[in-house]
Amino acid sequence: MKHPKHEKGYRLGIVNPLTLVGNEITIILRDRSFPFDRVTLLDTSGKSAGALTDVGDEPAVVIPASDDELEDLDLVFFCGPPEGNQEWIERHGEDGFIAVELSQPSSITDGKLGVAGINLEEFGEADEVIVSPHPIAIPIALLLHQIETVSAVEICTATVVQPASVFELEGLEELAKQTISVLNINAVPKQIFDRQLAFNLYPAPEKNETFIVSQIRALTGTRAQVAMLVTQGTVFHGHTFSLFVKTRDKLSREKILAALAANPALALPEGDQEFGTIDAAGRDEVLIAEVRPDPSIAGGFWLWAVCDNLRRSSALNAVLVAEKVLFGTGVH
Repeated sequence: MKHPKHEKGYRLGIVNPLTLVGNEITIILRDRSFPFDRVTLLDTSGKSAGALTDVGDEPAVVIPASDDELEDLDLVFFCGPPEGNQEWIERHGEDGFIAVELSQPSSITDGKLGVAGINLEEFGEADEVIVSPHPIAIPIALLLHQIETVSAVEICTATVVQPASVFELEGLEELAKQTISVLNINAVPKQIFDRQLAFNLYPAPEKNETFIVSQIRALTGTRAQVAMLVTQGTVFHGHTFSLFVKTRDKLSREKILAALAANPALALPEGDQEFGTIDAAGRDEVLIAEVRPDPSIAGGFWLWAVCDNLRRSSALNAVLVAEKVLFGTGVH
């Protein structure tokens, strides 16, 4: 257990707290009764300093990031654009705080990737920079990690539908405006998206697939061939994953389901329950909607899953890692 700098307890920082992920961290800290003395809200983007918000139902003001503030903190969650955070993360040694990096794609090279449900037990108070991987990498890595407990994965082909919330509140608002405009046969606003997203689907404008695959490989140690295409979908929240997986051994559906069910970070439908993208909102698990063996390829099967991109594959993962580093405990 890492001792806090101050007698009253741990002092945490949230960088760029008005982002969707930053706001989700404050909610999760409250929901999990995270024991802290104080939470400081910091801005590195130059956009939110001076803004009034709240932490645990108490009013709080966002202030500019500075060495004076950072050296007072035990652990800092870095959200928002990665380019504005790197210089502050690099001061972790001098200012004596643990950095948990959520801004992806991260440019931090000295941090260890951490995912609850895969390698949480490897973390302790000696870890000073932890990277919570890309929100797409975390669910896929969890799924492959569990499958490889019963057979080596040879091939994984993933198609991912990402939500408008990837583009923050502005993306959500523009999708809503586009939807209304299309229904009313009006001109479609395109300030955030370069084309009509409402009632549409197209390849994602960011080309981060290579980066995401590298994180999946680093987390799972898989030797599988992994291919990925990320698409931009007409959904507000939640990633949707369609995976084709081929294992070395031919596995029954029951054996695959048993392997997946063994990880509490994953959830299977019960009884007549059916999962869709909307069901992932606010859930702490990756929801597995379908596992279907492919009749034409030995060892091949299809897996369809959904996940709240702000919780399990981002804010919640970061908080779970923080609990392990500070307290030596943590649950999936």
